[in-house]
Amino acid sequence: MPEITGHKRPKAVYPRRLIQVTVLAVLIIVPMLTMNPSEWSPSRIVLGHLPPPSVMDISGDTWAFTIKGFRLIHPIAFLEGVLSSRVLYIPLLVGAVIPLAITLVLGRVFCSWLCPVGFILELNQRLNGLLKKAGLNHHIGIPDLRYTLLFVMLLLSFFLSTPIISAIDPPHVFGRELMYLFTHRMLSLSGMGILLGILAFESFSTRRAWCSRLCPSGGGLSLLGSRRLLRISMDRNLCTHCGYCNTACPYNLEPMGLAEEEKRFDWIKCDNCGLCRDSCPTGAIKYVVKGR
Repeated sequence: MPEITGHKRPKAVYPRRLIQVTVLAVLIIVPMLTMNPSEWSPSRIVLGHLPPPSVMDISGDTWAFTIKGFRLIHPIAFLEGVLSSRVLYIPLLVGAVIPLAITLVLGRVFCSWLCPVGFILELNQRLNGLLKKAGLNHHIGIPDLRYTLLFVMLLLSFFLSTPIISAIDPPHVFGRELMYLFTHRMLSLSGMGILLGILAFESFSTRRAWCSRLCPSGGGLSLLGSRRLLRISMDRNLCTHCGYCNTACPYNLEPMGLAEEEKRFDWIKCDNCGLCRDSCPTGAIKYVVKGR
């Protein structure tokens, strides 16, 4: 039997959690530090009763983020913006270059390393498991509709000349709700309905259903990152077929099948979260650069 050495490796979950918490903190801190417009009073400012409002040179969320004029744009947000406006705005194109390059090289890592809603839904898997043990969870089989929804919504964005995906994309909705909360002291029924609806469904029914079967922006990132350079690899000589990696995979991709030549692995859906790697007791699963 191969020597068990996997537990000696630094786990990918630690830097991943650090990045997820940092992104979440940024999304909360930015609107918290922005002055509340409801407190602005132009007449009192003119009279000198109030100082002029100061606005931070930083704004946005994971859909589009700006700091001192430097933009970062989600690749799907850029595509939808071009289709809905029928205009190629060069600054937005420049803002999409870095996120697109990251996706092409590392794959759908936005979903597993950056997305605040994905972070919450990942933590929610424990509640899903507890409700399942209590008999309060009912699994519903849902086909992978991400690509169909992506195509339909982009088509609607083009013909209706309005962004459709951005209206329902959970990470973007999450960012908007935080802005409403800290800037205007309110929340929207539609936004909270989307977020709480997804959370409730994944608690009492199919875990990670949104990320693996329904998210159109995640589906777009899957397609863009399908030929990524960084991916997991299985050392067949070290694999003991224990099945721990299959259990750890949130999307039920069965990474242990990489040890079998005839079994195909769904690389498009894999988001390089590293949970299978961290769970492997022999270190058989590791990150590699494609072609090496």
